[in-house]
Amino acid sequence: MRGRRRRRRRTPEGAPTVPIVRNPHVLVTVITPAYNVGPWIGEAIDSVLAQTESRFEYLVVDDGSTDDTADIVRSRAERDPRVRLIQVENGGSGAARNRALAESAAPFVAFLDGDDRWHPEFLSHMLETLHTAPPGVGMAYCHTRVMMESGQVVALRWQPSGKVDIDKQLVENNPPHNGSSLMIRRACFDQVGGFDCSLPSAVDFEMWLRIAAGSNYPLMWGTRRWLLDMRLMRTGSISSNRQRRFECLDKVIADYAPRMARQHPGMAYVRPAVFAYRDGLDDFGDRWALLAREAGTKELAKDSWGRSLLAWSSAGRERRAQLRNVRDTARNSAYKGVSGALRTAVKLNSLRG
Repeated sequence: MRGRRRRRRRTPEGAPTVPIVRNPHVLVTVITPAYNVGPWIGEAIDSVLAQTESRFEYLVVDDGSTDDTADIVRSRAERDPRVRLIQVENGGSGAARNRALAESAAPFVAFLDGDDRWHPEFLSHMLETLHTAPPGVGMAYCHTRVMMESGQVVALRWQPSGKVDIDKQLVENNPPHNGSSLMIRRACFDQVGGFDCSLPSAVDFEMWLRIAAGSNYPLMWGTRRWLLDMRLMRTGSISSNRQRRFECLDKVIADYAPRMARQHPGMAYVRPAVFAYRDGLDDFGDRWALLAREAGTKELAKDSWGRSLLAWSSAGRERRAQLRNVRDTARNSAYKGVSGALRTAVKLNSLRG
């Protein structure tokens, strides 16, 4: 019986086909796209060098930094041959990751942002997870601890554990809160290509969705370990522009939501709409809420995010501004996570009338 031919999928413009390179002595290629992360890049590199799994190569791509990022990486590379500095003109995180992918040499890939850090057992645990995962799992991710710029851990970000498919990715809106929490089979990139350089933001989200939709590995697997410390976004970092991120998210969801098999495509807009209202971008919130409502009020009311959206969207702009003030006052200077969007939504009732 003849096997079914696999349809070749077109990769986005600027996303090169990644060559297959193998080195039997290297299991994981660790990639860091770095732009002006001088105060933190040393800590990120040290967390990689402290891994209990030593069979890795570490490629740090300096994305046209204007601070001392490259000098710090170079000094670490002189002390450990597994670290290699690649310097490129500023082109964004997608281009930086693609450059490293083109020079990588391992069957597994992990990304670490230049201002994040890993627990010493990150690589070993994620390798074990992928080795024991069910068929079809191409990516594994861990839970995340959130830290301030000082390195102080101030919050925990729980992520869905177990099997995650494209429907769940869209409804949960990127279960991996941060690309640094992932390990990915190299075969995923071999099949769908590299990151889409035409997107100035949400590059990682689009990549995970493209892998789920276009490769032989449509599933993610979430572990229950807290193995990543993620710094809060900073102005000037690769992913800090909120308006730009929402614009890119709008494009990505519009492209992939129609592929949802188990839920109405409108459900993909629920969380983005809540986040847009929460962050004061009411134009995005209103448009996404309208698309989400196509799934039906009954469907939205089934979970807390849907109920939160119904509350935010029905409040009106003036009351939403009051709600944001309530939330900002309650947060003080400490970071309390996105769950605040759910907790404060119930306060809308007190603002009605």
